[in-house]
Amino acid sequence: MQPNLVDQLEVFLAIAETGSFSAAAKRLGRAVSAVTYGLGNLESHYQITLFDRSGYRPRLTEEGHALLQDAEIIFRRIDRLNARISALRNNADVEIRIAVDAGFDHALLGAAVADLMAEFPHVNLRLKTVHEASAMTELQAGKVQIALLPLQAGLPGKGIDGRDIALAQHRIVAAPGHPLAKLPDGFPLSALDDHRQIIVADPEIDMRRLDYRVHITDVMIVDSYEMQIELIRRGIVWGFALTHHVRADVAAGRLRELHCAAVEQPGTLRFGAVWLVKTPPGPAATRLLDLISHHSTHPAPAY
Repeated sequence: MQPNLVDQLEVFLAIAETGSFSAAAKRLGRAVSAVTYGLGNLESHYQITLFDRSGYRPRLTEEGHALLQDAEIIFRRIDRLNARISALRNNADVEIRIAVDAGFDHALLGAAVADLMAEFPHVNLRLKTVHEASAMTELQAGKVQIALLPLQAGLPGKGIDGRDIALAQHRIVAAPGHPLAKLPDGFPLSALDDHRQIIVADPEIDMRRLDYRVHITDVMIVDSYEMQIELIRRGIVWGFALTHHVRADVAAGRLRELHCAAVEQPGTLRFGAVWLVKTPPGPAATRLLDLISHHSTHPAPAY
């Protein structure tokens, strides 16, 4: 690569954006002759013509249009490089590694990440979807800096810090053709026990540790929420599901919300962000958690 390529591309970009050699020279704080010389060297090096100079103002040639896109990409990456160097000098976040519990609302996280990238474009974000227990393992092993997971009993407190970031509601759902879906609202709790339930858990989980939402008379265990919802849709099981996982299916009629007389509130799940006390989140990571909390209480419009 020729030593002055970046400088020459800057000249080319300035001419293309301002529409004239004189305006480009003014933007760059250079003489018009220096701008003309820089562009000429670029064209000579690549043996192409970037501007048609036959008219009153220079017009991009076909080759010029093609190179313009590459030049814009190069300078966008240079801007990121400068931001990254600045972040390193100020001990700010350069890379954020997060383990995300499989039950966390992807739309909520996506909205927060989109906003973060607009504010911190230099940050590399690495998201890994795991189950709750694995999230803590990843965190304690130093493989991630933050874990987003349900705040339930049993989380280790020593060396761990964190904060609430979102709430998620459970709903009891079944397919429209399931026997439970044909019962009137307010059916008894015993009706749930008459049909197979599906839960999302580690297949090796100790059933004695499960909470009141599990009717252990007949339970199918799967290790993903996608499989849970798919099997509920098939009409062979019913389940407690997180609202954000089934909202679209209920609205479209693929699933039906059930109302049991003994379960007025199927349950609220608190999600939190946790990290090791010795490695607290930096400015960008803290901003991401703030954005998640914001979007949790002020949902972004659907795209």
